Amino acid sequence: MRTVAVYPGRFHVFHRGHQAVYDHLVRQFGQENVYIATSAKQNDTDSPFTYADKVAMMTKMGVPPSRIIQVTNPYKIDEMIKLLGLDPATDHLVYALGAKDAKRFDYKPDSALQLLTKKKMKPVGKHAYVEVVPTATFNILGQPVQSASAIRKLYLDGNDNDRNQIISDLYGTQDPELRAMFDERLGVNQPQEAIIYGQEKVFAGDNPVSVMRENRLVKLQKNIQYLREQIQILRESQDYIDESRPRKK
Repeated sequence: MRTVAVYPGRFHVFHRGHQAVYDHLVRQFGQENVYIATSAKQNDTDSPFTYADKVAMMTKMGVPPSRIIQVTNPYKIDEMIKLLGLDPATDHLVYALGAKDAKRFDYKPDSALQLLTKKKMKPVGKHAYVEVVPTATFNILGQPVQSASAIRKLYLDGNDNDRNQIISDLYGTQDPELRAMFDERLGVNQPQEAIIYGQEKVFAGDNPVSVMRENRLVKLQKNIQYLREQIQILRESQDYIDESRPRKK
């Protein structure tokens, strides 16, 4: 009988708060039973990093690569059973979620997901469980932060020295490979779009306005496609979670 803990998330950026949750789960369940699950979904707004980028961040913080899994929807429990090699009749599955994410589910008695309590857990063939984990506060550039979006904003707003310090605050060293990855994904080396005044001929870096508009259109189309995919994933997830299936007593 195994109890496996899965920590799902987007992780754009994987930061000290995420590391604190992972370390908590390792102490509770053992490193061999803890997995971080994330997708390869990427866009130009709030999900700039690739799956490989996130693996690089996680391993820099000490997460073994074998404990990181790529998923499309971690809440499809039957798929998680296969992916993790769980025995539906004996093994247990626990999801670690922050309070905000945990509120997405209703936890009805016949739902697949249940809140983790002191009661004896049933095997994953009947239920999976949610453990609500606290949100950690940590310092970046001497400021208390809790979220990846706050880190991305600090990085974009900062100067060259600030960005080196952010990498050091996150990962313990001014790692040039991580710095280059952040610069590329967050676009700090890309020319900023110019402001149009009257009828002046305006350029965005070395690109004429027509190219700037074309780039905007491409980004908009990517974002629309991403939103459509997210809506479909949420629909599939909700259908799965709300589905009542006969369960053995």
